[in-house]
Amino acid sequence: MSSLRAVVLRPLRKLVGPTIVLLVASCVGWIVNDELQSSRLQASYLAEYAQGLTFRAEPGASPSIRFPHSGPYDERLGYDQVPAFLKRLPKEGYVITDQARISPRLAELSDFGVFPAYREKDQAGLDLLDCNERSLYAARFPERIYDRFESVPPLLVDSLLFIENHELLDAVHPTRNPAVEWNRLAKAVLDQGRHLVDAGGEAPGGSTLATQIEKYRHSPEGRTASAKEKLRQMASASLRAYLNGENTLATRRQIVLSYLNTVPLSAKAGYGEINGLGDGLWVWYGRDFAEVNHLLQDAGSTTDPLPGQAEAFKQVLSLMIAQRRPGYYLGEGEEDLAQLTDSYLRLLGAAGTISPTLRAAALRVKLSRHEAAAGLVCYPQGRHRSADEPGWTARPAPLVRPGSARSPCHQYPER
Repeated sequence: MSSLRAVVLRPLRKLVGPTIVLLVASCVGWIVNDELQSSRLQASYLAEYAQGLTFRAEPGASPSIRFPHSGPYDERLGYDQVPAFLKRLPKEGYVITDQARISPRLAELSDFGVFPAYREKDQAGLDLLDCNERSLYAARFPERIYDRFESVPPLLVDSLLFIENHELLDAVHPTRNPAVEWNRLAKAVLDQGRHLVDAGGEAPGGSTLATQIEKYRHSPEGRTASAKEKLRQMASASLRAYLNGENTLATRRQIVLSYLNTVPLSAKAGYGEINGLGDGLWVWYGRDFAEVNHLLQDAGSTTDPLPGQAEAFKQVLSLMIAQRRPGYYLGEGEEDLAQLTDSYLRLLGAAGTISPTLRAAALRVKLSRHEAAAGLVCYPQGRHRSADEPGWTARPAPLVRPGSARSPCHQYPER
């Protein structure tokens, strides 16, 4: 009897070990897969960690403060120059009355090299008032922005996510980390590996919208120069995503909004640096931002595109694509941009993001850049001192279509 039991149990014992290993591997696999989809563990840890990233203004000079050293956003807004200002101003009789005190955790993070996580603004500006608090001059940069997510035509949101970040607004996983899209990142890593073997092949990056914002705002020259810089962008974007807690749905919508409002779109003589879809449409195509949004607000839900919808959509789509190499595509690469835009129109149509009729109508549109007339200088919209009228007058730059009788430039003297 005992020999029979031994004969029966011996193979069972051999199966116990592999079965346990298989069960453990399955559990680990399930946890990893769930984390890749939902970011639950990351959300719990990072949201708690982010609660310690604080600052507050207190009287007098701050013994605990950090300033950025590089990055287009920090240079444009003058943040990197604040230490120099603070050295010079006391010599002119100025005194620091209040200054920010940052938390030890935020100071430690900054010293480690991660970009400081706080709620950044998309638009800067200047208001000059007279002694009666009446406006003498007012300007904003970028000038044309979406003030809230709901203002963005759904078709533009869907198209942007199709091109750049498929899973960003996935509501099934409210705790998802928007800084990483794992399948896109894995493909980018493989492409980079192939690029090492075949230098002539394309090797697109795996950046999400969140990491792209970190790159063009805070990385030196707005570029990803190394794998270390990419990790810094991802870490910074991850911490910023959980400043409001574990649920990132509202933050992800804000990422879409910030990206559309601030994406770099090269520069143009007579205007300067161009950031954001609204300013890009005005400078490169002479389009009224409000008109374009009105045309596209219901474009995704209509069977037959209205007159002008196809042209407006193709212009917007071309700028979404141009951000990958704005200096080239909005310069000498105009024809390449047109071909790439047509390719994406076909992809969007095949995926059902746009209707077949909108795709067909947009493919028939020829992209035509708006060029300022010779001798005219394009100045940002604002209040300017008129060259031919006394005093200060409000003269907002007109927003017009290409080929119209009026130009989006004023014949102001150079200054």
